[in-house]
Amino acid sequence: MKEKVKQISRLIAAAQIEDIRLVEASVRSRVRSPKDVGSVDFIVRPNASLKERWKDGTFFVLATIEARLVSSERAEDPAVLVRAEFELKYKLPKDISASKRDLNAFAEMNGVFNVWPYWREFIQSMVTRMNLPPLTLPLFRLADTAKPKLISKEASKAKAG
Repeated sequence: MKEKVKQISRLIAAAQIEDIRLVEASVRSRVRSPKDVGSVDFIVRPNASLKERWKDGTFFVLATIEARLVSSERAEDPAVLVRAEFELKYKLPKDISASKRDLNAFAEMNGVFNVWPYWREFIQSMVTRMNLPPLTLPLFRLADTAKPKLISKEASKAKAG
């Protein structure tokens, strides 16, 4: 982790977000109330990668995040599934150049981190529209980019009940 941050530290310091937009989303609920679910795990899978780069220093990152509320009895069929893809538009100053490898490393590390507040609002809104209790996700930590986030059964029960 520290090596990756060091590798792209100049990009992290120089890149500016110009736009964030939702490009695709899907939501599904097979339950009418939290009582229908029982004991659950809440799993969030974040991913981001370089989508496109332009010669003027503009580059685009596609960040995809999926959240699943799964019961141990029906792990393959989530009680709630929320998935969204966001496109982030960044701009580098003219005096900063970056390889495709460095931009991909930047995308993996910063893409999900930068889009997380938008994702938190999106999932809270969608879950509430499913007539389920609002779900407030924890803050995203850069260390979370390497693995899916698992919110414990106890935390899920507290949020669902």
